[in-house]
Amino acid sequence: MIFIGSIAQGQKDLGFIQTLICKKCGRYSSVSVFMVYTYFSFFFIPLFKWGKKYYAVSNCCQTTFSIPDEIGKAIARGEAITLREDDLEIVGTSASYAHCPDCGFLLSSEYTYCPKCGRKL
Repeated sequence: MIFIGSIAQGQKDLGFIQTLICKKCGRYSSVSVFMVYTYFSFFFIPLFKWGKKYYAVSNCCQTTFSIPDEIGKAIARGEAITLREDDLEIVGTSASYAHCPDCGFLLSSEYTYCPKCGRKL
């Protein structure tokens, strides 16, 4: 019997958008929040997730910020949360490597193609 299982990284847009002053460039802009996680799938069915991290990306300069887990979990539950400047910690500043310009997938500097949509970077 053959079993097909894999471990991969996933990303979920939490549908949270807030306007604020960007901590990086100082412009009035909006940030959108998403979650990145690792998951195990068996026969292409995701079974469980772990290693959840929460991030926000600014729409002005495409800077990626990390968000504390407690705030990210509250946003994921749909609670009314207001992000403050103190809640955001800069983790990525390069627009070309922070997120894919087409699909928004979180990228690292070693990628030459987006693993989600296949766009060349």
